[in-house]
Amino acid sequence: MAPAGLPSSNGALPPFTGSTLVGTSFASYKRAWWRRVAPCLAFLAAFCTAMAVLLVWSEAAALRRQAFDANMTRDYVLDSVSMDNPQLVAYIRQVHLKPTTHQDPLNANQTSEEKYVVSLSQGKREGIYAEYISRIGVISSTAWLESNLSWHGILILTEPKNFFEAQRSTRNPRSKVLHACLSTDTDTKEIKYHQESEVQVTKLGDGPNSLVSSDDGFPTTRLKCFPLYSVLLAYNTTTLDYLSLDSPDAPDGQVLDTIPWDIIKISIVSVRWNPHHSETEIKNFIDKMTSRRYKLVHTTDTGKWIFLYNTLLKI
Repeated sequence: MAPAGLPSSNGALPPFTGSTLVGTSFASYKRAWWRRVAPCLAFLAAFCTAMAVLLVWSEAAALRRQAFDANMTRDYVLDSVSMDNPQLVAYIRQVHLKPTTHQDPLNANQTSEEKYVVSLSQGKREGIYAEYISRIGVISSTAWLESNLSWHGILILTEPKNFFEAQRSTRNPRSKVLHACLSTDTDTKEIKYHQESEVQVTKLGDGPNSLVSSDDGFPTTRLKCFPLYSVLLAYNTTTLDYLSLDSPDAPDGQVLDTIPWDIIKISIVSVRWNPHHSETEIKNFIDKMTSRRYKLVHTTDTGKWIFLYNTLLKI
């Protein structure tokens, strides 16, 4: 046998041993270890990437939500647009004034207010009205007039449910329904509105300008507020036989203040006036109506005051 490290008698080299064998085993072990660890590392990398993307998306979503909430709570005022602006009038007429679809029958039970209006108007047929309702559970005071005396006009509603019910009703084909509130000054606004709540809107500078909710748990939407004069121009009329305003507290009086009385002619005005007002406030309101040649002729059992235009009244 040849000594170690020398070629054998047949000339072949002996097999490698020692450190060479150890290096080969380590390399095989390393490859096997990587094969076991690589899927775990890939999963960890993918997981970290996904979490990072999710965190960035969550932060962006939170910022978008804050921007949305800020937009929903901010009131927008078109203070440079006049009430008789042709583009504003056309916008109301073409986009917001909706005809009724005659899908549901009209609840035309005569109200006590309608009875009195019929008496004051001497049973007039085909009269023109504008009715504004921004209170929950209020019964329209124009349905019977439409069904029995062929009146027509504009029904303005702040509550979405009431608006859709009115739009489906069988009203006069010439009547229109409008989902909006009436502005308490001469500006057109877009405000936050809390659904299913008794609401009010105040003048700019007098406090919150949004329709006020009594329950913050109800959904919030956006609502347009137009001056009554703009709405009447959109309906192509400057003459009304009957104006009914049924909103809480002071807004009715403020809505009347926006009307250009030298242009708009109204025979009968019905407003809701809160009895909790002081005697001075009541007197001031009646005096203001008197200066417009209106006389208080009746108070309904629902708490509304009815004024009749009288050319004989002295100013």
